[in-house]
Amino acid sequence: MDDWLYALYCLSGVLFFYLVTSACLQRHTGEVDDQASLIPFADDPAVARRVEAATGKPVPAVAPDAALKA
Repeated sequence: MDDWLYALYCLSGVLFFYLVTSACLQRHTGEVDDQASLIPFADDPAVARRVEAATGKPVPAVAPDAALKA
């Protein structure tokens, strides 16, 4: 009987994880993915311009010195 309780406990944990993850991802959009994928290029304006030209998506580039002053 202990094996059944352990299996039920594990199954309820997996179900809880699935429900919480799906609830969090309901507000997730493709725009968020696009913004997150462009973050590594935002600190180098030259690279940001090249990525922007290649992908056609705007990269909000900020020079590192300007970011430190703000």
